[in-house]
Amino acid sequence: MTIGRTRGVRTGRGMRAATVLVAMVTAGIALAFASASPAATLQVCPSGCQYSQIAPAVAAAQSGDTVTVAAGTYQGGFTIGVSLTLTGAGATQTIIKGGGPVVTIGAPGSSKLNVSITGVTITGGVTQSSPISIPLYGKAGVVAAGGGVEITPDNIKKGSSGTPGATVTIANSVITGNSVAPTTLIPSPSGATCPGGLCKYAAAYGGGIDNAGNLTLTNTTVSDNSAVSALASDADGGGIENEMGSLTIVDSTFIGNKAGVMAPNGRFADSGAIDVDKGALTIRGSSVTHNSATATTAWPDSVMSAAIGGAIHTKPGSTATISNTTISDNSVTQTNTGGSANADSGALHTDVNITLNDDIFADNHVRAVSLGSSSADTDGNSGVGELAGTINNTRFIGNTVTVSSAHGPASAEGGSMIFGPGSISNSVIHGNHASATSPRGTVYVIAGGIDAGGPPMTMRNTPVSGNTAKATGRSGTALGGGIGDAAVPNNGPPGGPLTLEGSKVTDNTVSGGAGITVRGGGVFANFKLTITNSPINANTPDQCAGTGC
Repeated sequence: MTIGRTRGVRTGRGMRAATVLVAMVTAGIALAFASASPAATLQVCPSGCQYSQIAPAVAAAQSGDTVTVAAGTYQGGFTIGVSLTLTGAGATQTIIKGGGPVVTIGAPGSSKLNVSITGVTITGGVTQSSPISIPLYGKAGVVAAGGGVEITPDNIKKGSSGTPGATVTIANSVITGNSVAPTTLIPSPSGATCPGGLCKYAAAYGGGIDNAGNLTLTNTTVSDNSAVSALASDADGGGIENEMGSLTIVDSTFIGNKAGVMAPNGRFADSGAIDVDKGALTIRGSSVTHNSATATTAWPDSVMSAAIGGAIHTKPGSTATISNTTISDNSVTQTNTGGSANADSGALHTDVNITLNDDIFADNHVRAVSLGSSSADTDGNSGVGELAGTINNTRFIGNTVTVSSAHGPASAEGGSMIFGPGSISNSVIHGNHASATSPRGTVYVIAGGIDAGGPPMTMRNTPVSGNTAKATGRSGTALGGGIGDAAVPNNGPPGGPLTLEGSKVTDNTVSGGAGITVRGGGVFANFKLTITNSPINANTPDQCAGTGC
């Protein structure tokens, strides 16, 4: 009995201890749930809501919250510093206007942010500086980036542009009418020299969006944004500048965006719609039309200047896949009153291999014009672009290269494109045109249709028809109405062995005025040409010329 009572006493103490423990755990769980409150919805509307502007609602939001914005026009110029969802009443109903940028996403140390924006228009932003201006260049306003949306990099520090920042999705929205305009010039960081010393440098990047994170656009229009500056030496990405990270574009439209520079400082205009400095570009089911890159300059021949990529430029350190997309009516132009001019790639300029599937490239244009007394070569290349990689089921139609020089040599190459190495399959190259004019100089034209840019190059089941190449000048050469495969002088493409498989070359024309040597109405090849089931006929004035025929 004593033993039983003793055990009973011990048992009672255990029960009381267990009861206390359960109570403590229960209280702890309750406290944890109380401290981790459920996500809130913050409402913004012109009147009758807690917030009448977006900025204070965003500032009050916690990670995971949703900010809903009713129809109306609201002031931009705010920063999203936590992961949240911002939902408007629709792009025609909810307008976010003004600021520079209109919306900034992230800050140093916020790389884990996840932000979703849907159903809004972002417009009227004018940005004059970028977060990287001081860390990289020591002064504000040297780089202006992201007129509409700025997705900041993380870990910015002296000498480093940082690492990718937030993950952002923008859907069912419009980014329109934004611009970038730097305010400060510094001596060229690259050491480029101009008359009187180092060239001046300032940059306008990403008129609509500057992305240094991971950005996805879905069913969104990016239109009429501007990276055009009277001060800047460099202007890149009229629609979007992708500094790093990924850029995915799905079922979206890019139209009327511009990158441009002008005298006295302007040297380089690059990428009217999208500039991919680093990172992965993916475009699906979209439209990229009526964008432009324009350089209007007055430099002597000793100063390098150019216009590149009427629509898109993918640079070293990037990757690109484009599918089911139309890229049309884009243009790249340099006009120089002091020296030679250089313009490349009316639609798409790639410095890396690219994959194209089921796309259309139509009516894109390259124009290089030298109006001064320059004796240097004025060049225009690639109505669509300088490309390499893999192309399938894609149409290249009605693209042009037009080059003119008042006094010096003029050279035009690749009415549709300069391509290689790589393969083109089940595609069409039709109705493209390359022309060069110089009343006092020598002219050189090659490949009204396609110029073989480097070994090896294979074309399968891809007809080349109705393309033209024309040279007008005191003297010169016109080669390859349909296809050109030869090393191009003055640092042009090297050419290389070309294989044609099931690819008919027909109804192409090469022509020139008095004093012009004309050869290869269908094909001009100075490298070995391998032909399988690929008739070359009905071309003017001949079918195939050159040592490779």
